[in-house]
Amino acid sequence: MNADTRRYRRIENHYPYPRSSAFICGFIKLSLAFLFLPGAGLHAAEPGQAAEEAKAKSAFEAAYEAGAAAAIDKKWGEAAKDFDAALKALGDSQHPKKAVARVLLEKARGMAKQDEALDAAAELLKLKQWAEAEAAYRKASLTLGETEVIKAGIAAAQAGARIEKEAAAQKAAPIPPPQSVVAPPLAHAPEAKPAVPASATPPPLEAPVPLVLDRDEWRQGPGSYCYWAGERLYLEEGDECFKKILTRDFAASVALEAQMDHRSMISLELRPVKDSGSKTRIIGWGSKEGSAPMLALDKEVIARGDARPPREQITLAFVRNGLRIEFHCNGKLIGHTQDAKAGQPYYLWVCGKGILDRAKVMER
Repeated sequence: MNADTRRYRRIENHYPYPRSSAFICGFIKLSLAFLFLPGAGLHAAEPGQAAEEAKAKSAFEAAYEAGAAAAIDKKWGEAAKDFDAALKALGDSQHPKKAVARVLLEKARGMAKQDEALDAAAELLKLKQWAEAEAAYRKASLTLGETEVIKAGIAAAQAGARIEKEAAAQKAAPIPPPQSVVAPPLAHAPEAKPAVPASATPPPLEAPVPLVLDRDEWRQGPGSYCYWAGERLYLEEGDECFKKILTRDFAASVALEAQMDHRSMISLELRPVKDSGSKTRIIGWGSKEGSAPMLALDKEVIARGDARPPREQITLAFVRNGLRIEFHCNGKLIGHTQDAKAGQPYYLWVCGKGILDRAKVMER
């Protein structure tokens, strides 16, 4: 036995190792169990999760393409449904077009609401609800602008209201009875008529009964938000002016629904024509919460009436006979003032917040 063999035997005796194959197989099995069994569940779940995510992305893409096609065709209701379905199908999964789908969903919902507003206005027009249809089109124009569809709808509502008004007037007009042919009377001397004294004056004017508005007689003031709906004029904290200048004796009445509170009043005003020699405005205030109708010269109140409850139908009137100008509210004289000169020219204005329903202006 050489030296190397002796050294090996000493090492072998000092570090003995098992020679049993059963021990080696058991050790290998335990090692494999330690390495692979804890992760086996995760590796098995990954293929199923990937399949579900792929299915969700496929459903998202199909619904997204359908929504995009509907949006191109301006079918906003369908587009909103498709984009909503696409986002629900995708869930918490990620996709490059997910953010775009959200933006398009919001736009489609907004445009669908606008389409619904136009459809409602068109349906009112079909039902011959002229005032309501015009108001619906004007409300839609606040968000859509003055489009051709809205302009045509407003024009159709106004034309329908005008035709209906003319038909009602013709129906209400009395039909004259047929005239019978009568032989002419024998010639005779004309009867003498009593002479009218040159000093006789016509009776004073009185406040007239307001009639249906004629929009051609009125114009909007600068910065005003007034608008027409059928034959009614909606005053939104603005001014509306009677176009004709009043230079002779006149009587003007307006009937309106005053929508007033502690910050808002409605009035009928006489504003002197520029360069006419007068700068004083004559203002007839309508009643508001707990207050009374008043007559004022600019800011100076010169007469008061009885208090009226708010939000009621009221009638305001100015009557000028000679130099005397009277202000009436609901048929009751509130007060009067005097013009500085005869024939002082005025513009008639309606100011405040409410609905102008009827009016009548006459001169003599």
